[in-house]
Amino acid sequence: MKKILSVALIIMLAIGMGFASEVFRPTSARIEAMGGAGIATSTGADALFMNPANLGTGTFSMNLPSVSLTLFNPKAIIDSGIIEDIQAGGSDPGMVAASVATKYLEIVKAGKGDILTTDIAASFTGGGLGFGIQLQEQLHTTSSDGSFGADKVIAEFNLAGTVGLGFRLDLIPGVMSLDAGASARFTYRAYTNEIGISSAINLAQSDDDIGYALMRDTMLAAGWGIPIDAGVNVNLPFGLRASAVARNLNGVFTMQNYSELGAWVNEMAELADSEPVYTDLDPQATVTPFTYEIPWTLDVGLGWTPDLGGLSALLRPSLAIDLVDFLGYLENTDDLWTRLNIGAEVRVLNMIDVRAGLNKGYKSVGVGLDLLLVHIDASYYWREYGVAIGDKPIDALTVRVNIGLDGR
Repeated sequence: MKKILSVALIIMLAIGMGFASEVFRPTSARIEAMGGAGIATSTGADALFMNPANLGTGTFSMNLPSVSLTLFNPKAIIDSGIIEDIQAGGSDPGMVAASVATKYLEIVKAGKGDILTTDIAASFTGGGLGFGIQLQEQLHTTSSDGSFGADKVIAEFNLAGTVGLGFRLDLIPGVMSLDAGASARFTYRAYTNEIGISSAINLAQSDDDIGYALMRDTMLAAGWGIPIDAGVNVNLPFGLRASAVARNLNGVFTMQNYSELGAWVNEMAELADSEPVYTDLDPQATVTPFTYEIPWTLDVGLGWTPDLGGLSALLRPSLAIDLVDFLGYLENTDDLWTRLNIGAEVRVLNMIDVRAGLNKGYKSVGVGLDLLLVHIDASYYWREYGVAIGDKPIDALTVRVNIGLDGR
């Protein structure tokens, strides 16, 4: 029986693995607005994940904290009337929630998707050093045909502690320099199996204890890894920079499958030296170890940030072009468009940023506003969730508020 339960657990978590095996990276409103490009131009906390060699510039930044919220399918949500339903309210909050959920499910299409991502982070960079703590919550969707009964949700949680180091070597003073850097992040990941949305709605409207039911019926996979990124920049005259970064070195995650969410909750309570929270575990509940590896990739990029001298306080443009998985491109040179990210940014009066980009041919736009110690960034963009470009584009809106110093 335990073997059967273990096999069933692995099968149920297979779709979740498809999401969790992707590289963890905090959502950056700036990078998203620039089409996902920034290997050569990212600064501050973005450098820890885009290219640790950029820490070699010594740029000072501090986020205490940074909070981002990403909503997927915003246009479809506005068109569906969901916002009007929420504003109208009603005497029965449960019925309102059910109506909103039903309308949202009509938006979900077959295949993978996303609902909401929340990022909370605190970080510091300066003098070639960088470190930070990142917390991310994601709600994914999956559906076999896009129908109400087939729609399911997967919850994912990532907690990372990241440390980076970069330095600069002047090869030809005033003409050419070299930046090199590396970052390592201890990452703890947890994600559930597919949870039927229609079943969850029915459960919420019933008299059953929804918390108990979730503990009993939800499966979870959780574990840790320490992926490492290493990058290099060649800084050239006229503000040009050529960059390369090897991502996800040592991308092996040591995981455990929990046949009941309650078993994981009790394990966390034990680590905190507390009493078990869930005392009614199934006697046949299992915890099965496994590992998975995220393959390493080599990304390359070009950046151009010209020095306009005295005009730099008024106007500061930058351009970034990234080629994702360069080695994969060499194996299939017809796949260029799906690997190309292009972005541009213009900083005006050291206070306002205007951004635009292309990611796999999909447009992105964004703005940023610096108000002393408060920084607000917003971006609107599309991402491809299908096999080929044009199969399943989904739009997204990210808003980030950062308390601290940006350092750009």
